[in-house]
Order: sequence, then structure tokens, then C-alpha cells
Amino acid sequence: MLKELRRWTIALAVVSAITVPVAYGSVAHTSSPVGRVGYIQLNDSELLTPDLVRAFVPTGSKDQRCLVTFSETTIESVGPAPFCGARTLNGVEGLMVTIPLEEPADHLYIALTVFQQYAKGYGQPTLYAGT
Repeated sequence: MLKELRRWTIALAVVSAITVPVAYGSVAHTSSPVGRVGYIQLNDSELLTPDLVRAFVPTGSKDQRCLVTFSETTIESVGPAPFCGARTLNGVEGLMVTIPLEEPADHLYIALTVFQQYAKGYGQPTLYAGT
């Protein structure tokens, strides 16, 4: 009896381990983003207007899933949170980063942590004047 109970318990555990992650949309079937997070630095050369930073970062990916967050900055008041989107510039796929500023900045320095799904790396940021 104890042996049979043990078998059924193991069978239930195995079935649960297979079906529960599938039923709840587990990320077990997607590749891990660890190691594909980048760190970029922006300065005055990425100012599209005195109060708007717009940069293109080559990544080799055209996936729309991206994240960007502040690491460091020399300005006291940054506007709303930075946002990102997938773009292609001169045939190169990458990430567009937009940062609205509350006021014009002198001697701008912003360091960001960035992520784009399937990025092959994070190249040197350049000014992005597109939409």
C-alpha cells in the first residue's frame, strides 16, 4: 500500500511539474535575458532639442520588448521616465531611447541600464532624429 501511494505521489508531482508551468505561461521555454543587459552613457551629443534626449543604440535586434532605467545622471530634475522602442537606422537594427527633460540641461551626462529582447550587444549610442 505504501509503495503504491509513493508511486502515485511521484506521478502526481511529475505531471504537476509539466502541466502547471505550461498552464500559467511559464518563462521556462524562453531564453534567459541574463548577460544581455547593457549599460550606456549619453551626453550633450544625444540632445535632439535642449529638453529632449533621443538616442539610437545598435543591438542587432528588432524586437519591440525593451526596458530602460536610469543608473546615474548629472542633472537634478529629469522629466517622466525614459522610454524605448525598436528602430532601424541605416539598415542597423537597434533600440531608440527617449528621455524628456523638465528643463534644458548644461553638461548632460546620463547613464542607463538597457535591455532589448534578442539583443546581440549594445553599441555606441548616437543621436536619433527619426520618429
